[in-house]
Formats: sequence, C-alpha cells, structure tokens
Amino acid sequence: MPKTLRALLLVPVVVMLACSRPAAQSQQDIDALKKQIEAMQKDLDEIKTFLKAATGGRYGAPTVTNSTLDLSGAPVNGSPTAPVTLVEISDYHCPFCRRHFQQTQPQINAEFISTGKVRYVFLHFPIDQLHPDAFRSHEAAMCASDQGKFWQLHAKLFESPARTPVDLAARASDAGLDMAAFRACFDAGRHAGEVKASVQRIQQLGVSGTPMFLVGRTPAPGQPFKALSSLEGAQPFAAFKDKIDATLAAK
Repeated sequence: MPKTLRALLLVPVVVMLACSRPAAQSQQDIDALKKQIEAMQKDLDEIKTFLKAATGGRYGAPTVTNSTLDLSGAPVNGSPTAPVTLVEISDYHCPFCRRHFQQTQPQINAEFISTGKVRYVFLHFPIDQLHPDAFRSHEAAMCASDQGKFWQLHAKLFESPARTPVDLAARASDAGLDMAAFRACFDAGRHAGEVKASVQRIQQLGVSGTPMFLVGRTPAPGQPFKALSSLEGAQPFAAFKDKIDATLAAK
C-alpha cells in the first residue's frame, strides 16, 4: 500500500509545516493543508477497510473461554492420555507462528509433551487476505499426514515457508515423503475441503488472527474439547507454563 504509507509518513511533515508557518499564512496554504488532511483521512479509511476484510469484520480479542471444538481428524502430538490439551490455531506463512515454532515450541515439547502432561493439537487457519499462498501449504501438510509424516513436513514448512508448488515439493522431499503419493494427493486437492472446514470452524469462534492457543482438559474419546483459557500471539514459554500448570492443578 505505497500510497497509504506515503500519506502516513507525511503526517509529521505536515504538522511541522503547520507549526512553523507565520500566523498570517495565506488562505491558499490553509486550503492546501485541508486537502492534505482529507487525503490522509481517506487513506486511513482505506486501511480500516483492509483490516476489517482481513479480520472478518472483527476487532479485539475473541472470547473463546468455555468454547467447544470438535478436534476429530486434527493432527495430534503427544500421549492420548495426557491430562491437558493445548490447541494451536496457526498459519504456515504467519511470521509470529514461525517465531512460536522456533522459540517456544521446543520448550513446550521438552517440559510438557514428552513428559506425557500435554497433548498438542494443530488446527489449520491460513488467512487468505494476508497470506494468499498459505492454503496450499496446509493442504500439503495433510497429504503428509496420510503418510504418517505430518509433523516432519510441519517442521519443514515453518523452518522455510513454501511459496510455490516447487517449494512445497522440495519441503516434502526433505521431510522424507513418498513423492509420487504426495503429488497425487496434492494435485488432486484431496484435503482442500478439510482445510476449508477447519478455517470455517475457527472463524465461528470469533478468532481472526494467528497464532491463537487454547488450553483445556483432554476430553474423553468422542467428546468435544472445551477451552478453559487462551493465549494470543507468540507468547514466551512462561505464559504457556502458567496456563498449563493452572489447568493441571484444576480439579
């Protein structure tokens, strides 16, 4: 949005000019200043419209506490008998999701998942308005899931986001997939409907950004998951530890 950025950068310049002009500045200067302000307001309105489209018309933090979700079919890492379930709502092209994967996820894995305390569930939420190429990465990850290698490709996609089908094929090869089976799955769009359904389900919760994390007790088989608390954005490990420990301590 170059025009908009230029307008925003002009704000301090216009203010300084307005402050430095003599009191007897001409009506022509005043009219010109008014036009600049009107143009900047128009650009700000365009930004608001863009943000509204990108967030489905929602602003602020969604209320997800006590919301329920059907997690059947979602990729899971960790013991099925772990007392706590941590759900990540994520987008492979989201830089904050990548930061979480690189900086915080390893600690969660070491302290909670590998010790049998937490069951980790990943939900697909590519945001087309912001990352138009991300959807196919989520499809590719589910094609990897068909081969039992979801988490291997998941890691590759966060380590080096794929922007093109060629990139995706390279990541899939690096993850050790059977490439003939992968291409057949990916080219057929076998999991497109599944990813779309995931996006719709998450939108119904009021979630509009990534990453978002939901924490709750692990439900009985066949039962929906209930979120007891949530975290937004690439939070430090301590924030996750507080939420998980509180859930473990709850009866």
